[in-house]
Formats: sequence, structure tokens, C-alpha cells
Amino acid sequence: MNADVKTVRSLLQVTAGYLEGKGLDSARLNAERLLADVLGLTRIELFMQHDRPVLGQELDRYRELVRRRAGGEPLQQILGETEFYSRPFKVEPGVFIPRPETERLVEIAASLVAPGDRNLLEPVAVEIGTGSGVIAVCLALEVPRLAVWATDSDPRAADLARRNAHRHGVDGRVTVLEGSRFDPLPERLRGGVDLLVSNPPYIRSAEIEQLDQEVRDHDPRGALDGGADGLVFYRAIASGLPTWLRPGGVVALEIGADQGQDVVGVLAVSGIAELAVHQDYAGRDRVVTGRRPAKEEGPWTAS
Repeated sequence: MNADVKTVRSLLQVTAGYLEGKGLDSARLNAERLLADVLGLTRIELFMQHDRPVLGQELDRYRELVRRRAGGEPLQQILGETEFYSRPFKVEPGVFIPRPETERLVEIAASLVAPGDRNLLEPVAVEIGTGSGVIAVCLALEVPRLAVWATDSDPRAADLARRNAHRHGVDGRVTVLEGSRFDPLPERLRGGVDLLVSNPPYIRSAEIEQLDQEVRDHDPRGALDGGADGLVFYRAIASGLPTWLRPGGVVALEIGADQGQDVVGVLAVSGIAELAVHQDYAGRDRVVTGRRPAKEEGPWTAS
């Protein structure tokens, strides 16, 4: 074979070194994912075709994708897809890219409404700020007969969430509504929601410019900015709990690693009990959970 001909093996070797030099983590993995996408192969198939030549339009396209990745564009956005909770989901520019840490929120939230726990035959969940819909879809897949109502103020996000629900066959149980927070929810859900779940914006406004380039430049600011103290959306969610959660209903919220006690305090003011802070698998505070008291006491009597 001509020494100038690029093969899968040689391209991966050169690209991994190039991306590593640009400061990217998992440079080899990035190179493999991009080349597999161009060639229409799985990564396993790629390994089995190391001597395959990459020529013409395939080579040109691969170089363009590598250029974009080296420039800081997220891999998920380039590929148009990400894996979350071991499932593939479509992602698009302008919609928040789900992160692996949020899988912990899904795991905990699903356990709170598992039918065996409280004999819930047809539990109802509400997700505020659904983005690409990964939380709503995964909850519907993990909890049999769960009905999920998901809201997002961005029409692009709402449309993407609907398509992801359809892709995974749960569009009959996941209803995506466009609108701010609780506003688009139907009146019949008042006082009847078993689970309220959200991964709200929680980055302090002054800290956004310090985020990694991939996040700062490519995720929508509205999905990041939690206000001066990072707690604006937690207060808004907490204010709606007396209206929407049923007595005994639960809430599960993703948080920043240093916000556990602050979010606990916000929810406590709204009358939430059994408050707990849960860690992710890296040992960082990641999720706050709580329960609406079964008895109508304190602030709940005013709802």
C-alpha cells in the first residue's frame, strides 16, 4: 500500500496525538468516535478494520470533524448524539448537553416512585426544564406505567425532547409542554404529582466565564445561569411544590457540589420534610431529595 495512503490505524494515531496536544481529555476515544461516525461503523468494527484506507470525501469529512473538535466544539454536538443511562439520545446545538453526573439524579428519582415502594400503580412525575428530555425518557423507561409531564421554555428543547421520547417508544407516557416551569401544566395535576424532578440552572452568574470552553461557549446560558447565588430556580421550584405535589409526594433536584445545605434550606422553608443530600459516584454532593408531609401542617395549609 502507498505510504501516503491514510489507514484507520494511522489516522487514529495521528489524531489522538493532535487532540491531546490541544488539551482534550480522552483524545484517543474522541478520535475513534469521530472516525467511526464518518465511516458508518461501530467502534468495535473500527478496531477490526485498522488497515482500511480512508480516502477522498471520507478523509475530508474526518479532518473537518477533527478541526471542529480541536476548536472546542463538544463531541456530542458534532456527532448529534450522546449516551445517557446506557441509551442513545439526539442532541442539537442550542440545547443543553446532558452530563453523566445527571444519571445519579435519574437513579435516585426512579427509586422514589418505584411501584413496589408505595404500591403506586400509575405514578405521575413532573420534570421542570427537560432540555433534550433524557431525564423524562429514562424515568419512563425505568418505572413501569409512570406518566411524565415535562416542561421547557425553549421550543427547540421541547421539540427535541418529544423526538427523543418517540425514539425510545415512550411518547405515550411522556408529554412535553412548552412554557416556563409549572405554567403549562394542566390544572388536573394540582395536588396529584408523585414526583417533581429537575436539573435546573445552578451556576452562579459570576462563575459562568470560568467554566470549561465546551460548556461556556456551546451550552445555552439560560440552562446554566442560576442567578447571583445560583439558587434562583430552586426558589421558584420550591414555591410551586405546595400547589403541585400530593401529600407524601417527593422532590429530587440536581445541585452544584457546594449547594447541598443551601438547597435543603430553600426546600425546608417551603415545608418539605425528610430532606437529604446524596452524593454522586465521585463522592460529590449531587442530588437533594425531600417529601411533602402527609399531614397538612405549616405552610402546606396555605396552599
